[in-house]
Amino acid sequence: MSTAAAFALKATLRKSMLRTLKGMSDAEVEKQSQAVFRKLLDQPFFKEAKSVGCYLSMKHGELRTTGIVDHILKRGSTLYTPFIPPPPSRNPEAQPSSSSQDMKMLRLYSPADLERCPLDKWGILDPGETRNDKDGSEKREDVMNRSSPPLDVILVPGVAFDEDCNRLGRGKAYYDRFLLLYTTTRPSPLLVALALSPQILEKGEKVPTTEHDFRLDGVISPEGIVWREGN
Repeated sequence: MSTAAAFALKATLRKSMLRTLKGMSDAEVEKQSQAVFRKLLDQPFFKEAKSVGCYLSMKHGELRTTGIVDHILKRGSTLYTPFIPPPPSRNPEAQPSSSSQDMKMLRLYSPADLERCPLDKWGILDPGETRNDKDGSEKREDVMNRSSPPLDVILVPGVAFDEDCNRLGRGKAYYDRFLLLYTTTRPSPLLVALALSPQILEKGEKVPTTEHDFRLDGVISPEGIVWREGN
């Protein structure tokens, strides 16, 4: 399959799945989110993880990670969450880096830090680049810092997933670029997606992929966990 054909199929699947997710009630999303949380708590890889990456969920149409994030912080594990820098200045004199809007993974420190995060325009908690549980002057630790502990696992969002642990994202390739950079200096963490039931494609259906797409190690949904063959 050509890259152009794969992108066209991705766009079609993404549009269809996002429409389905938008139609889910908040009560059903919450119910399924709690089911996934309970299954995650039973997994040895999660129990043993000392350093975890986890996204902060949108208000609607996405598996909620509120309980997971709170649990990670309260048990004392190191938590990093995605951060997308704001668009570069439109000042014609500015010289923005080509990677100025690539996703970072910045540390979230405590329940108090989490509680003071404002919401962004998508209704997602936005920790920003400085700690909320200090005086506002202390920069968040970047997982790419040499002194940062290696990530044991990243809990990954997505739009759709198949039985071979392929993932369809939202089309921005933030995670693809982050993982490509991260793994140039460190081993790849375990990559496990969190999914609502409709996001798992029927048996035999496949997520369109290109050579630049990373594959997950596993996917957890309310129905259980699917591991990639060989994991």
